[in-house]
Amino acid sequence: MYDVIVIGSGPAGMMASIMASKNNKVLLLEKNDVSGKKLLITGGGRCNLTNLKTNREFIEEVEYNKKYLYSTINNFGPKDIYDFFTSKGVKLKEEKDNNIFPVSNKSSEILMVLLDSMKMVDIKYRENVIDIKALDEIKEVVTQKSIYMAKNIVIATGGSSFKETGSSGDNMKFARLLGQPTVNLFPAETYLELKEDTVNLAGTSFEEVEVSYLKKKKSGNLIFTHKGISGSSVMKISEFVYLNKDKSISIDLLPKLTVNDLINDLNRFDREKEISVFLMNYFSKKFSNYLVSRYDLYGKIKAYNIKNLIYLFENLKSLKFEVASVGPIEKAYVTGGGIDLKYIDSKTMESKINKGIYFVGESLDIHGPIGGYNITLALSTGYSAGISINNKIS
Repeated sequence: MYDVIVIGSGPAGMMASIMASKNNKVLLLEKNDVSGKKLLITGGGRCNLTNLKTNREFIEEVEYNKKYLYSTINNFGPKDIYDFFTSKGVKLKEEKDNNIFPVSNKSSEILMVLLDSMKMVDIKYRENVIDIKALDEIKEVVTQKSIYMAKNIVIATGGSSFKETGSSGDNMKFARLLGQPTVNLFPAETYLELKEDTVNLAGTSFEEVEVSYLKKKKSGNLIFTHKGISGSSVMKISEFVYLNKDKSISIDLLPKLTVNDLINDLNRFDREKEISVFLMNYFSKKFSNYLVSRYDLYGKIKAYNIKNLIYLFENLKSLKFEVASVGPIEKAYVTGGGIDLKYIDSKTMESKINKGIYFVGESLDIHGPIGGYNITLALSTGYSAGISINNKIS
C-alpha cells in the first residue's frame, strides 16, 4: 500500500515523484530497465532543459492550448527549473533563443540530478502496467509482476512518438480503462516529404530560413533529405500542415535580405559571369545549380533583363513546394493530442472525473515547439501534480 503510485519515469514522472515524496510513500513504476530514455536523447543528447523566457513569453510561444498552461507554468516555470538544477550543482549555460543546456552538454547530468532527488522513492523497473482500477478512494495498479494499491496515481507515460523509449501510447490505454476523455493523437515536430524529387539536394542545409504555411511563419534551420525537408523551421510548422487540408508551403531562403538588397548586390556583380556564380554568394554550388535549372536561367547575367532576375529573387524569398506527406507520429519528436484538458484541473493536473488520478507531461493534450518547451512542460506539470498530492495528503 502506497500513498502515491507514479507510472512512467520520464522528466514529468520523476518530478512528480520528487515533489510527492516529501511527506508520502511513493512508488515509481517504469516498464523500461532505466529511467529517462527519451530525456537522454533530447537536444542531440545535450538536453535543451528549458529557456530563460518570462512565464508570459514562454506561454506566448506555445500555440496549442496555451491558456491551460498559465497555472502550472506559474507554479513551476523556466526560472524555477533553472534554479532547481543549479541548486543541485548543475552548471547551466544560455545559448541562442534563451535556450538552456548543461555546460557539460550531457543529458545524463540532468537525469542523474533527478534520480539523486528520488532517494525517498521506491523505484521498480521492468514493471509494465496492464490494468488500473479506481476503487473509490483506493486505486489498484496491476503489472505483469504484481498488484499495487495507492490513494493517488500519477500517469506520466508520455505520448506515442519514439516508441523505442517507452512512449507507446499507454496514456490512451489507461484513459480507456478509466473512462477518461481523450483527443485524437497527431504528429508534432516532424519532417515533411515533398512531391518534388529532392534526392539530388539531400544534405543541403540552411542555417536560418522562414517557412510559411497559411498564416503561420516559423524560423529556424532547414535541411533537404532524400524525400523532403527537415530542421527546426520545418518541425515547427509540420503539425499545422498535418491538421489542415492545404499542403502548399513556401520558404524564404534569405530572410535577412530583401529583393532590393539582392538587386543591389547584383548591380555590383560582374554581369559577364553566370547567374549560378552570383547565387553561390548565398548558396552552395549544388543548390545554386538547382535554382538555375528550376527557373531555366542558364548562362550569363547579361543575357537576362531585370524582370527575369526580379522573378528569381522573389522566388528566393518565397520558394514554393507541395507536401506529399507529414512524417508519422512514430517518427515525430512530440505527440499532439492525448488526455482531454477539459476534464483535467489546470492547477493540480488531477482528473475532474477520476479523483485521485493525475495526468502529466506529454500524456496530456499539450505540447510546445522545440527549444526546451516540452521538457519544461513535463517538469512543470509533474511538479504541479506532486505538490498538489503532497499538500492534499499532508
